[in-house]
Amino acid sequence: MSHDAILEVRGLHKSFGKKPVLTGIDLAVEPGETVALLGPSGSGKTTLLRCLNFLECADAGTLRIENQSVDLRQAHKKEILALRRRTAMVFQNYDLFLNKTVLQNVTEGLIVARKAPKEEAIVTAKQVLEQVGLADRLDARPHELSGGQQQRVGIARALAINPAVLLFDEPTSALDPEKVQEILDLIRAVADTGMTLIIVTHEMAFAYEVAHRVVFMEGGEIVEQGTPQQVFGAPKQERTAQFLARFTEGKTPEYFI
Repeated sequence: MSHDAILEVRGLHKSFGKKPVLTGIDLAVEPGETVALLGPSGSGKTTLLRCLNFLECADAGTLRIENQSVDLRQAHKKEILALRRRTAMVFQNYDLFLNKTVLQNVTEGLIVARKAPKEEAIVTAKQVLEQVGLADRLDARPHELSGGQQQRVGIARALAINPAVLLFDEPTSALDPEKVQEILDLIRAVADTGMTLIIVTHEMAFAYEVAHRVVFMEGGEIVEQGTPQQVFGAPKQERTAQFLARFTEGKTPEYFI
């Protein structure tokens, strides 16, 4: 594990009832790194993401984000709030306030959670909405937007709070196929700014092209991790190769260099 990591989790365990979902996760993420979490449904990818953001409470383990560490089993409310403010989550189902405008959806977190003055929040919100291509839809409500536009609002809301680490939970899974690429292009643009990203995705080509590192999970464990070229081109574990077979089939070794 690197002392330079912006996020580091050790020994993370999580069960739902008697069913273990995460069984001892160790993961470190470097500043500016894009990490893609891959694996079959039920492998624990989303639960890991939700534990990092305290949307789920882990049963054991330690988490450090920047210079703040916490024992996940004994975390107090104040510690949780402080760490949660260093991350932002983009959800697969957008998770917008349906009764609020696009602008209000982005300013809400700044005003309520970050205690930013309203005028300052509006300036920040307008900047990030322009960044995601929605400067002309400030007064629209979610039902007036396409799925792709709603996800853009979700990304703008996350960007507005300037998190240390930005978490994406299958950000394209609820979109029409024709809208998927525009959101992937937007995430690629965010990654290019040097922000630290952890992305749960089933978009294999996107993970290969954009991630600095891919992490393959199954059964609540990290089975294998490495650069996209290593994991896609020469996986060490048979299970990884099986999972990636549909993407890698027919591609020559040169493709992965």
